[in-house]
Amino acid sequence: MRLSRAALAFVLATTSTVPAFAETPEDALASRFRAASAWLDANLAKESAPGAAIGVVHDQDLIWSHQFGVESYATQNPVTDDTLFSICSVSKLFNGVAAMNLVEEGQLDLDAPLTRYDASMALPDKLGSEEPVTTRGILSHVAGLPREGTLDYWADNSFPDVAGLRETVSSQEQLYKPYDHWQYSNLGMAMLGDVVSRISGKSWGDYVDQTIFTPLGMTGSVTDMPFDRVGNGFAQGYYIRTAKGERQPVEQHSFRAFAPAAGVASSIHDMAKFASWNFRLLDQGGEEILKATTLKNMQRVHWVGADFEEPAWGLAYATRRYSEKTMWGHGGYCPGARTELVMRLPTKVAAVMMVSANDVSPGAMVKTVYSLTEEAIDKVHGKAAIEAKKAAKTIKTAKAEGAESKVDLSAYEGSYHVANYDWDLYVGLNEDGLFALPIFTDDPVGDLETWVHEKGDTFRRKRKDDTLAEAITFERDAAGKVTALVQHSYRSTKR
Repeated sequence: MRLSRAALAFVLATTSTVPAFAETPEDALASRFRAASAWLDANLAKESAPGAAIGVVHDQDLIWSHQFGVESYATQNPVTDDTLFSICSVSKLFNGVAAMNLVEEGQLDLDAPLTRYDASMALPDKLGSEEPVTTRGILSHVAGLPREGTLDYWADNSFPDVAGLRETVSSQEQLYKPYDHWQYSNLGMAMLGDVVSRISGKSWGDYVDQTIFTPLGMTGSVTDMPFDRVGNGFAQGYYIRTAKGERQPVEQHSFRAFAPAAGVASSIHDMAKFASWNFRLLDQGGEEILKATTLKNMQRVHWVGADFEEPAWGLAYATRRYSEKTMWGHGGYCPGARTELVMRLPTKVAAVMMVSANDVSPGAMVKTVYSLTEEAIDKVHGKAAIEAKKAAKTIKTAKAEGAESKVDLSAYEGSYHVANYDWDLYVGLNEDGLFALPIFTDDPVGDLETWVHEKGDTFRRKRKDDTLAEAITFERDAAGKVTALVQHSYRSTKR
């Protein structure tokens, strides 16, 4: 929590040693991102993640990215922003955009029976439903379709081709009447992808590449797994750890007819371009791949659970709730990979993370990074940027007037470790002092502390009610370098 302007003025007026501040909001944001990097590295290492990449987008720019690990244990090539990962069910967003492109062209009706376009997509009707399976129902996962087909293709990655998909559909039954309940359905997305292919006269992959990837400059993204590049531009996926802590690589496979549900491979750079397209079209209006009105329709709630609880779904796009904020995007989970994409539309901030192991969840990690940096991003890039810059000038002026001494906050920044315990901290720069981010807690942002300078190398923790608590004292070596801190009698050494 930041000091209010009134509180800040009081502190400046009543202390002989002027409290230390980050010089600019940019400094504070950079420190937050360094803390996020340290937090991610520690937690990904704890999970034995093979490789991961994360990016944060503001409007049209990838403002920060971080990489962890390697593309494969075999090659040991480091992960980069251009490394392709299987993005799993985030692929459904591209299937949705492709379908809505055909809707705009008048070739596909959102509420027409899917069988109008592909007779092989007819399921036996044993429920006597008067509601047909439609594109709208599939995109919102309320078409009454089962989650999967009749075969357990996820067990051995033996995904069917189009002929196999049609056979699956003909032998499958609806679970319930459309719009009665929500049921996530990979089968439905595969069925819709086949319809997109039939209407367009192109393979699903070619249509997505020509209508979405190429116009957006997503030059690395593909609609099938590029195993010919594994470890050399494509992240090898790995299964869950065995009892001995070992990971087995995922076998080569193709999602085939289920590519519209989970078959895209993409990178941080390319997914940043996709997020920017969302922000650009919604902000500027007009038409780019889709009409802005169409994208807005996709990103409004078409289905919400009882008592307004999740799941809440648009057309292909899902919602997430971060405290009181609504995020749009999608998550993904498939053989050897997990992905999370979230976008905060009003502030034009997005975060995307990809991991090459299916037992390492990026969802909570993305939420932590977003929550940790949200306010600082706004002060540099958002509506609060001008006000923040004015405040920084006021602080600089106050520091210059009658200051007896200043403290260099950057000397304290870094990772601190308590031997034999998981009480690691990252100490970073606030505009009003220091913050301490606990590395290994269930709620690192909720447990984040603000430390207010008292004197010399001593700070005090600020409680939620703005009163001051225990002292935190930093230690230095003979050369004056900060080497440790003491809080609650526990000594943490600086890494």
